[in-house]
Amino acid sequence: MAAFTELDWNRFDVSAIVDSKGIISIDERRRNKCLGWLNRNGYEVESIDCSLGLTHAIPELGKMLNWQQQFGYTLTADNRNLNALRDGFEFNVPKDGGKVFELNRADMAWQEDAWWLLGLLRIAEELSRRQLALGRRFFTLLVLPEDSLLAGQVYETNKVPIPFWDPCQAIHEFDAD
Repeated sequence: MAAFTELDWNRFDVSAIVDSKGIISIDERRRNKCLGWLNRNGYEVESIDCSLGLTHAIPELGKMLNWQQQFGYTLTADNRNLNALRDGFEFNVPKDGGKVFELNRADMAWQEDAWWLLGLLRIAEELSRRQLALGRRFFTLLVLPEDSLLAGQVYETNKVPIPFWDPCQAIHEFDAD
């Protein structure tokens, strides 16, 4: 099943998921109109407000991800390991619509802890790619002020992968001649 019936590159969601690899930003002045468009196009939006800092935002993220139920402890600003976050970063993405993870004023979180926020964006990009492979639409929306220094920051680089090979023939069936 395809995530999109057609690839209209002018659509916000196509640009976000396919062209921008699951991470897109908008100017905060356009937020309300963007949320209206997302609603009209079948998207559920899960929002975190980063303007109050990570001390507030990370526990909210933990509630959103049902962290206590998944792992038996609370996700906090002092306990925010990215490896653990990667394990628990899941959203229920509807088959008929899509899910948007909104970070309102993500630039404030970036100013507080750039390394952590950029790690979160890598994790969110991975989830977007996995959901796209399943025919579902998920992306992260960063709501930023017009002059945000977060825009243009590098959060992921790609490398040419090493050749796929495994000595176990059950896993690797491509014998070299």
